[in-house]
Amino acid sequence: MSLFQSNPLEQTQTHQQEFIEAQTVEAPQQTKSVVPVNAKKIASPKADVPETLSKSELEQQIAGLKLQVESQQAVIANYRSSAIPPQQIDSHLEELYTLLEEQSRDEAWAYQVETAMSDFLIMADLPVQPELKIATCKSSVCQFKLLQPEGVDDLPSRYWRDLGDKMMEQSWWKQFKFTSSTSSDGSLTVIASTE
Repeated sequence: MSLFQSNPLEQTQTHQQEFIEAQTVEAPQQTKSVVPVNAKKIASPKADVPETLSKSELEQQIAGLKLQVESQQAVIANYRSSAIPPQQIDSHLEELYTLLEEQSRDEAWAYQVETAMSDFLIMADLPVQPELKIATCKSSVCQFKLLQPEGVDDLPSRYWRDLGDKMMEQSWWKQFKFTSSTSSDGSLTVIASTE
């Protein structure tokens, strides 16, 4: 999983969240006018249309479904046009890792953020507390690597996503303008920058 977010202080929702919310609001409204059609009853060449559905009602259903398809295609096209190209994400990640290597450590700020992360992991309402393997901050960039704790066979399927969502809600986390996270079944790696 990879996440790239620009300036969470100015932009409270990502394009993906807006897309999901739009679909949640639009979907029930779109389906109210559609009546399910039994394909077996209309597939007959003898026009065995149930008495409850006339030809004009079926044509209205088809027209409504075509409008829904067009609407969904427009939403998908809009989503694709606003998505950040993978090359740009990869380029920015390389820059962040380069900064992490080259920057000197601002001891006061770095200690504060690293401690905030440790405290968050202890205080967060998580089913299992992960192991904080790497916590490295310099003057504007931090990297954290969290591991599945020893003795825990399987984490819940949404574990890393839920942890990331809770982390982004923390006041100390909101100082970061760019974040990227990568997760696997047993780990989560996050790099974040205030620049």
